Amino acid sequence: MTKLKSAFAAIALAGAALSGSTAVAADISQPAQALTLTAGANFFGHVFDLGNSGNTFSDRYNFTSSGASSLVAQVSAISPASTDGIKITGFSLFNSGGLSLGGTKVLDGMVDLWTLTSTHLVPDSYYLLVTGQVLSAAPTSYSGTVITSAVPEPATYGMLVAGAILIAYRSRRRNDVA
Repeated sequence: MTKLKSAFAAIALAGAALSGSTAVAADISQPAQALTLTAGANFFGHVFDLGNSGNTFSDRYNFTSSGASSLVAQVSAISPASTDGIKITGFSLFNSGGLSLGGTKVLDGMVDLWTLTSTHLVPDSYYLLVTGQVLSAAPTSYSGTVITSAVPEPATYGMLVAGAILIAYRSRRRNDVA
C-alpha cells in the first residue's frame, strides 16, 4: 500500500512539474530595424500573426542624428472591442552610452499610447525600444512615428532678434517722418 501511495505521489509531482514548465511565454521580437530620417520623419511598427497570445516582444528601431536636433515619437496599439490586443509595457530612447530617455504612458486599455519627447539630441547613434505583450490570439499590431527637427543655433536666435529690432526701428522712423 505504501508503494502505491509513493507511486501516485511521484506521478502527481511529475505532472505538476510538466504542466508548470509549459506556461513560459515565447519572445517574438523582430530583428532590429533601421529607420531613415533624411526627411525628418519615419513610421515603424510590428504586425503579429495569429496565435501569439501571451508572447512578449522587445522591438528595436535604429537611427542616427547628424546634428543637434529635437525628437518627438509616439507608439500606439488599438485593440478591437472583442479582444485585448497588445499591452505596450515600455517605450524608451537609448543612445550609444545607454538609456537616454524613458517614454510616458498616455493611455492604457483599449488604446495603448506612449509618447517620447527630447529637445537635446546630439550627433550620435540612437534606438527606440518598444516592449510589450500580445494578449490576443487574433492577428494584431502596433505602429509608431518618429520625427526629428534641427535645433537652431544660438546665433540664429541673435540674428532673429536683431532683425526684429531693425524692422521695428525702420517702421517707427517711417511713422515719425510721415
